[in-house]
Formats: sequence, structure tokens, C-alpha cells
Amino acid sequence: MNNKPIQKVAILGQGVMGGDIALTFALAGYQVTGVDLFEEQLQMAAKRTEANCLQMVAGGLVDNESAQSALQRIKRTLDWDTAIAEADFIMEVVPENMAQKKAVFNRCDELCAPEVIIASNTSSMSITQITAEMKTPERAITTHWTIPAHLSPLVEVVSGIRTAKETETKTMDLLGSIGKHPVLCKDTPGFIHNILQGALIKASMDLMEYGVASAEEIDNVVKYGFGLRLPSVGPIQFMDMVGLDSICNVGEYLAEMMNDPNWRSHKAIRDKVQQGDLGVKSGKGFYEYENADSGKFWDEVNGSIIKTLKAHRC
Repeated sequence: MNNKPIQKVAILGQGVMGGDIALTFALAGYQVTGVDLFEEQLQMAAKRTEANCLQMVAGGLVDNESAQSALQRIKRTLDWDTAIAEADFIMEVVPENMAQKKAVFNRCDELCAPEVIIASNTSSMSITQITAEMKTPERAITTHWTIPAHLSPLVEVVSGIRTAKETETKTMDLLGSIGKHPVLCKDTPGFIHNILQGALIKASMDLMEYGVASAEEIDNVVKYGFGLRLPSVGPIQFMDMVGLDSICNVGEYLAEMMNDPNWRSHKAIRDKVQQGDLGVKSGKGFYEYENADSGKFWDEVNGSIIKTLKAHRC
């Protein structure tokens, strides 16, 4: 793999995700070619992309001149072979079907230069399995964007067992340069995002099934409760914030009341408590905190929540 700069990006598949990913690269200054099997799909993608771009202008995320320039940098075609052959970076955004994804990667393997990175937007499938028949699997990687792709900063980056480290590094750098927040994950089913989201969905459905609360009440707990602090504090750091000893106590109580040992806190949490690493209040938990008693950590968390509340009220 050489250091040829990435200028042309091909997005293979122009559904909802494909169109939004195309817009993101175009806003970052790249020449983008959106590819699909059907002309109708290309036309729908063009309309949706323009609408999303104008909404970003109205919301103050981008100025009108930059938006119009970005839209001009996107072309759409039914000619897969030419788009693949001319691309410096390829994004596969076809439906979640292993056979289809394998076919696309094998086609790219034959048509594009060996230094061109081929990335899959799969949300759950193994890139190792997708690329099993490729001649050059070292330049293949997963970049799982989250909906809405043009607004959500998160992209999960997953290397296969034969993905080159250079491919991973170059992909991480590219995503960072277009304003995304790439997160590395092992090649495991569901990755991080969908495993966490799946657990929340399952718990929500269980609460409904047991008659604890309605769908609206459950959604409101998420939106107006921990949803407000999630932009600044994830679930692991949240435990540090509350205090790992408190987390353990709650776990023991729930295990007893539910008659289910699975509610006990994870062994890693109990071990931290035994070591005296209780979180923010002790200066160390799963994270380390400088000057924990100064209130700096709480000021940052509270400040983030205030910004979120203000945005909701606008």
C-alpha cells in the first residue's frame, strides 16, 4: 500500500446509509461517486441528500456555499466497474447479505488498484468472513457508520485477521479528518454499538412484557434520564461517577429481590471495590481522575448536560 492521497471516493449502494455517507465525504471536500443497481434509487438518493444538506444549513452546521459545493461534488452512476476502478477509497453499503457483500468485495479486488482500501458498512458481519475469497484481504476493513450517518460522529472500525495495520491506521486517520469519531473494535458479531443497543432493546421489551411500564414511559426514561448524560458519560464511566461500591450494593439488592444472581455486579467491579478503587471519589476506578475533589469532573459533566438541555429547548 502506497501513500497516494485519497481524492475520489466510491460509495457502492445508495440507500439511506449510502446517500448520507456520500454527503459526509462530499462536505469534507472529496469527489464522490454514488453507485447503485437502479436509476430510481439514484434519483431518490439525490433528493434525500439535498434535503439533508439543506437541513444542515438551516441548523447552522454548514453554510449554504459549502453545502452547494458539496452537492456538486457528488455524481451518481449505474456503472459499477468504472466507479470502482477510478476510486481511491471504496465504501460498500449494500444490504446485510453475506453473499452480496462477498461478491462486491471480490469484484473490487479484481478491478481496483491493490493500494485502494475497501471498507464495509456492515453492522454485524465478520470482515474476515466477507473477505475470505479475496486475493488482497489486507486492504479490507469494516467501517460501521451509525444512523443518521451524515450527523452521527461514531464509526466503528473493525479489522479482520488479515487486515494490514496500515489499512487500519489510514482508515482511522481518514475518518478523523472528515469529522467522525472512529472507535476500534475486534471482529466480533454485532461489534460494540449493536450489542449495547440490543441489550437496551431487550430490557425495554421485558419491561413492557412484565407490565412495568408502557412503551412511552420506557422511552421517556431513556430520553429524559440517562440519555441526557450519555453525550458526556458512557455506562462504564457512569459507574465511576456513582461510585463502584454503590453499584455493587445495588447489584446485591437486586439479585436478592429478583432471586437472580445475574443481577450481581460483574466480578471486575467487585475487584475494583476490594482494591479501594471506587471511581471519581477515590481518584481511580475504571478511569483515573486528577484532583477528583476539585469538582472539575462534575463541572464538565454538568456543563455538557446544560448544553444538551438548551439544545432541546431551542
